[in-house]
Amino acid sequence: MRSVDRLTAGYLALAPLALVGAGRPAAWPLLVSAHLAGILAITLVARADGVTRGPALARHALRVLRRWYPLILMPFLYAELRFLNQSLVVGYRDDAILALEQALFRMQPARTLAGALPFPLLSELLHAGYLSYYLLIYAPPLVLYLRGRDAEFGEMLFSEMLTFYACYLVFVFFPVQGPRYLWPAPPGVPDGPLRALALFLLEAGSSQGAAFPSSHVAVALMQTIVAFRALPRLAPVMALLTLALGAGAVYSGFHYATDVAAGAATAVLLVPVARSLGPRLKGRLGPRASEAAAGLRG
Repeated sequence: MRSVDRLTAGYLALAPLALVGAGRPAAWPLLVSAHLAGILAITLVARADGVTRGPALARHALRVLRRWYPLILMPFLYAELRFLNQSLVVGYRDDAILALEQALFRMQPARTLAGALPFPLLSELLHAGYLSYYLLIYAPPLVLYLRGRDAEFGEMLFSEMLTFYACYLVFVFFPVQGPRYLWPAPPGVPDGPLRALALFLLEAGSSQGAAFPSSHVAVALMQTIVAFRALPRLAPVMALLTLALGAGAVYSGFHYATDVAAGAATAVLLVPVARSLGPRLKGRLGPRASEAAAGLRG
């Protein structure tokens, strides 16, 4: 098993512990079963990856699945957060974040920033930055994958998933809704097609209680930090998009400014953890798995 396999299996084992709470949904056995099935599937896929017999197409599909399954799994893990975070901790912790916001900024930036700068072009640019999150998740590892740079791909994937899982665990045990659930649209925020698209995506797939820290900012910044070594030509563009993403998250009224700051801090704090933990977990690979994952880091 690769380090990202062990990391994912560890998250799948840890997150359902929230279901011991009295607020767990009636379908909690299904959630637990899904997590156990995920751990079993990771183990089986890891063992099958080194198989040399069978149809070539099937073996190729298995190799592709093994490289990409964490990012394929991520939207489903995000969607279940709304159930996990109300199992152990009933209610949300927005009051604490609002108080911190007021203490830090003497105002609520998510309510006032758009009204102070009600410019349609600025609004669309910042909403475009917010939407670039989806590009920042998948595009950099895809570039590395297509170039056959397995070591850098493994490093980026491990760092990215470590950041996701760290944020998700905070969401489970310290749920915060964010301003979008508490208030209407920020006064003065201009309408536009990119804002409409962002609102549509949030309405379709947002998970309540997953605001603090901003996983958007945390993952985007982590990807950018790794890219400065793995993809130095692309990294400055990613840095600009990450800045626009953070500013857009607040301007649009989707996140508190504290969420954004905490997301950035999470990424910075996890950089040394990723660099230390990834090789340690990889060092525990068995001989057979090591041969199957030759050339991969993370």
